[in-house]
Amino acid sequence: MDAFKILVDTLAHNTIIQLVVIAVVMDTLFGAGRALKQHKFNSSVGIDGAIRKISMLVSLVFLAVIDSLVHINLIGFIPEEARAYFPQSISTIGLAEFFGLLYLCYEVVSILKNMALCGLPVRKLWEAVRKFLGKYTEELPDTEEQDKQEEQRHIIAVATDKVPEGALDENPDGTVNVYNEQGQVIGTIPKEEAEEMAANVSEIKTE
Repeated sequence: MDAFKILVDTLAHNTIIQLVVIAVVMDTLFGAGRALKQHKFNSSVGIDGAIRKISMLVSLVFLAVIDSLVHINLIGFIPEEARAYFPQSISTIGLAEFFGLLYLCYEVVSILKNMALCGLPVRKLWEAVRKFLGKYTEELPDTEEQDKQEEQRHIIAVATDKVPEGALDENPDGTVNVYNEQGQVIGTIPKEEAEEMAANVSEIKTE
C-alpha cells in the first residue's frame, strides 16, 4: 500500500506527466470544438482518439512503475539542442518522463492543429512548432485534414464589368445566383454561403 501511495505521489508531482494530462484535456476540448464547427461527429474517430489518449496515460503509469524498480536515465537519448531548453536542475530522464515528452510533442501539435481548424489565428505558430519538433521526432499528427481545408478556403474572385442586372439580388427561396466569367448563371447557392465565400476570397483576378 505504501508503494502505491509513493507511485501516486510521484505521478502527481511529476511536471512532465502533469503537462501531458493538461495537453490531453486541451486536445480533447479543441477536438470537440473542431467537430462541432465542422459538423463532423464521427463516433469511430472519437473512440480511436479516446483509446489513444487513455493508452498514453496508462502507459505512463506502467512506465513510472518500471522507473521505481529500475532507475534508467535516458537523457542521453534527447538531442543536446533540445536539452538546452530544459531547466538546469534536470539531469535525469526516466522512462515515464522520456515517453511523456514524446506524447507531449504529439499533443501540442494536435492541439494547435485543432485550434487552427476551429478558426483561431494560430496557423503560423502551428507551422513553426511542427517544424521545430519535426527535427526530433516523426511521430507527429498528419496535416492532410488541415491542408485540405486550407485548399478549400483558397477562393479566387474574378473582377468583371459583365455583371447582369439584379446579380446581387436574393432569390425568393433565399439563394443567390452564381455566375461564370461570361456573366451567365450556372447555379445557385444559399445567401449565407455566398457571404462566407466573399469574406474568404484570397485572390482577385481582373479581366
